[in-house]
Amino acid sequence: MAVHIDLDVPPEDLRQHLYRGDLVILTRLQAVRDFVEHTRQQLAELFAPYDPEFAHEHFEPAEMAKMLGVWKPSFIHSDISRKLVREIIRAAGFPVADTHYDVPKPRTSFPAGHLTTGVAFAFPWHRDVWYSAPAQQVNWWLPIFPVRESNAMAFDLAKFAHEVPNNSEDFDYYENNAGRLTAASQVKKEARPRPGAYQHQAGHELILLPAPGEVLLFSGAQLHTSIPNSSGRARYSVDFRTVDRQDLLAGRGAELVDARCTGTAIRDFRNIETEASFDEDMVVELYGPPPAGAMLVFGSDEAERSAKSV
Repeated sequence: MAVHIDLDVPPEDLRQHLYRGDLVILTRLQAVRDFVEHTRQQLAELFAPYDPEFAHEHFEPAEMAKMLGVWKPSFIHSDISRKLVREIIRAAGFPVADTHYDVPKPRTSFPAGHLTTGVAFAFPWHRDVWYSAPAQQVNWWLPIFPVRESNAMAFDLAKFAHEVPNNSEDFDYYENNAGRLTAASQVKKEARPRPGAYQHQAGHELILLPAPGEVLLFSGAQLHTSIPNSSGRARYSVDFRTVDRQDLLAGRGAELVDARCTGTAIRDFRNIETEASFDEDMVVELYGPPPAGAMLVFGSDEAERSAKSV
């Protein structure tokens, strides 16, 4: 496995590198820098007059949870955020006809002792495929302010294609969608099932520190974790995901060695050009029919109701 900087290959070959466990950092995309500037402006307005990296020194965890519970859905579903994400994907050369994306998700990691649950959940060792992500999922992760070894995330590349004991069987995507309605109220204890590895100890942790304006790409099957934040600064990052339709149909993707979750996140993805979802008949053929009455997608309407309930 390798870490590539500005890998100069066609997008279909780049995806194959990711499916095999490689990591890719893209450093030359103006669209990424535009997205970082947009997000910084949003955070500056949210926490004014305080520096976003030190906002935790001025707001108690419960108050922070309320603020983020309102701001995050607004940011995620705004036309500007989604437009900027589509521009990043196009600038990277991914084909518009076949590339589907999900909404950008802002992540916050506060120093130990502050908010680490609900809207600021600190993820343990996990794979996104334990959260019902498809094998073809490509994760795009970009920091908003400089990240450090003491507040970033780590990978265990040696376990990419090897089974790791975990509780992914506890996770159902459709039940999780319903549970997200109360995420912002979870201040002291995490209420929703969160798949993670059992007491995992990596033989060697790989920590990558892309600069603001750079984006890290990796497979949804990568084993990774949030590093407990001991930096004294809040870490803000944004991630979104893509799935290629041709890879999906052909079954090209990462090997799923230990995912036992139920449901699928595939309906969250929309085409970057038309905003159309994957055809439902195709989804049912690939993943089977969903249970009656299941919340298949957590959309902007649900997010707005969640924010108002805080």
